[in-house]
Amino acid sequence: MNRRIAAVVLGLALVSPACSYTRAYEGRPVPYRPAYSAYEEGFRHGLSDGRWAGYRDRGKTYRRSFWDDGRYRRGTDGYRPYFGSKIEYAEGFRAGYERGYYERRGRGYERRHD
Repeated sequence: MNRRIAAVVLGLALVSPACSYTRAYEGRPVPYRPAYSAYEEGFRHGLSDGRWAGYRDRGKTYRRSFWDDGRYRRGTDGYRPYFGSKIEYAEGFRAGYERGYYERRGRGYERRHD
């Protein structure tokens, strides 16, 4: 009898974390609260986009700056209203984009295949 109870408790302990974690789906009324501020969300998105743009532009002489990129100028790509202020998001996006761009383009980043 004790083994059955222990098996049931163990089974519930293994299943409960998977059942308790849910994500809000797009269009559902459940509000999503990001773990970061609007500036930080923008910075993270801008960093990713800037790294890609820097990688893309590396070695090209005709494009020497991220200023030419429309994503940088807009600053709101990837913005969602639940992030918070659109202005703060755009400031963070541009700061992250600039850093990511120079990281990839300036340093000559190469992906390693180990």
